[in-house]
Amino acid sequence: MCKRLIIRLLCVVFGLFLLCGCEQATSYSKQLEEEERLIDQWLKRNNITLLKEFPQDSLFQNNEMYYFEESIYYQLLEKGTGDDMQAGDVIVLRYRCSTLDENAIVEDYWTTQDRPYPNEIVYGSLVNSCKGWNKAFELMRKSGAHARIIVPSKQGFDDSQVIPYVYEMQIKVLPK
Repeated sequence: MCKRLIIRLLCVVFGLFLLCGCEQATSYSKQLEEEERLIDQWLKRNNITLLKEFPQDSLFQNNEMYYFEESIYYQLLEKGTGDDMQAGDVIVLRYRCSTLDENAIVEDYWTTQDRPYPNEIVYGSLVNSCKGWNKAFELMRKSGAHARIIVPSKQGFDDSQVIPYVYEMQIKVLPK
């Protein structure tokens, strides 16, 4: 009888663990749905049209972005100059970052007054960077390029938090 009670108790505890695990998975999927909703609302608030095709000349109108499936939303604001970046090139980055909700939290690293030392990133590396930024750098290609991107959480710095960010960024490739 004691063994049966212990077995029943273990089954109940195991069932509770399964129930909690399923609830957390559901919660994560709801967070991803909320992230998509935030992105859609931001696009609507800013009158952004998602293009079906990437512009041949890489130039976008002020109200256009392109979505790379499973990656970032991208808008090139200004083409850079010079040679295309190569893996290992050092990039100096200035940027503004904000959340996508109506009460956005903004971080500004645009000038040396905002941040005394600019971000230096090695092109192709994830040190001081993220997958979303690397995709943007790949598309920006040249020193002086200026872009706006939306980085969903899975492409960002901390994929344990489901928070999308919009970045306005400009890069400069340092001479070798």
